[in-house]
Amino acid sequence: MNNKNQQLQDWASRIKRSDHRAFEQFFRFLYPRLVKFVIRYVNDKSTASDIVQEVFMALWKNRSTVDPDQSIQSYMYRAVRNRSLNWLDKKANQGESLDSITIQQHNDEAYIENSNGKLKSEMEIWISELPERQCEAFRLSRFDGLDHTEIAAVMSISEKTVNNHIVAALKYLRKKYDQYKQEQES
Repeated sequence: MNNKNQQLQDWASRIKRSDHRAFEQFFRFLYPRLVKFVIRYVNDKSTASDIVQEVFMALWKNRSTVDPDQSIQSYMYRAVRNRSLNWLDKKANQGESLDSITIQQHNDEAYIENSNGKLKSEMEIWISELPERQCEAFRLSRFDGLDHTEIAAVMSISEKTVNNHIVAALKYLRKKYDQYKQEQES
């Protein structure tokens, strides 16, 4: 077991025993990552923060049920993902279509500026073009640093399926990058 997993397991054990300091350390470690993850679903930082805070409050409230032998990080990603999807369903039922949310998110990603400029924008577009589950597995792996076991737990799929999603995503992105490179050289 690596140091990160040992630390997560230690926090889980201590949280289960109502250790406020462990909960605070775990919160500080995971909160920013979870907010970034949730923003991909809800496309709003304030809403994402609210969702993540609600999940942390629920974790503290139900801390006696924490199983230190299970990945607390995977549990948190799964919990915020489910709350985000519930929020999207509720929003859709209130009249705002999921298509408009997705289109807005796609437009926001297309205008990302950084030192790589156009290539980063293109990469974000290509990632957003991936099938939904493939995109989710790829982002959890590459941007959130989860391993295949954790991703499988978050997405409720097998590790083999996670691997298949990531391999397919990388193949697609490589193809798009090669096309981009050829266009730039012409």
